[in-house]
Amino acid sequence: MIAAVLFLACDETIDVDPETGFEIFTINTGEHSAINRSEVFDGQGINITVMFDESAEYTLENSGNQGDINKLVGFSDCGQHHQSESARFGWRWYEDELQILAYVYREGNRSYELMGAVPINQEINLSISIEGGQYLFTGTDLQSAAIDRTGQCEAGENYWLWPYFGGDEPAPHTVRIQLKREVMP
Repeated sequence: MIAAVLFLACDETIDVDPETGFEIFTINTGEHSAINRSEVFDGQGINITVMFDESAEYTLENSGNQGDINKLVGFSDCGQHHQSESARFGWRWYEDELQILAYVYREGNRSYELMGAVPINQEINLSISIEGGQYLFTGTDLQSAAIDRTGQCEAGENYWLWPYFGGDEPAPHTVRIQLKREVMP
């Protein structure tokens, strides 16, 4: 199944700002995904630099959904679907601040941990590394988080996870996220 997804989506391109080298992900009004592309991930973690602009500030129609976690970037793990095994950063505009969260699926169960808030229009460095039986999440001026990884992880094809808005509601307006990424070997 993963191979089919990779094959079907391999021709989509990501916009890159030629001056900064940032990949630009745009989630349009009423949409959830920035892109429908899958790309093989074969590392032991990631280093990213991200910059959010004012488009990351939003108010959802249903105020009960405001605390929902949007997804930034990460990877599937153990050769499984990402809603079974994965690690990624989450983000949300909540309590008048842009919050960053560690976000993991382990054996189909979701867990997350608030790492802190970051400023708008400033480059933020974030990392996820596989350290033994845990994912270690770190970031500029953020609290680190360690979340358990599946103990019996089997090898298989893993893939990148891209920006996604929601929860339940789609983006209420166009959201633009700039990323630079590097795989940890």
